[in-house]
Amino acid sequence: MRHLVTLAFLLVAAGFYVVGVSTGAAIFAGAGVLAEGAFWFRVPRRGSRSASVPGR
Repeated sequence: MRHLVTLAFLLVAAGFYVVGVSTGAAIFAGAGVLAEGAFWFRVPRRGSRSASVPGR
């Protein structure tokens, strides 16, 4: 479920970018930037689990 939400942010960002470019509305491009930022914030980083493993 977590990955689906992350993918949804990416798809929403792409949709906002398309609408923003085709209509020339900067508000949609700005919304695309925010949605893309949410996507990159949610992307799992490698090594984050190993830091939480006790004994390492």
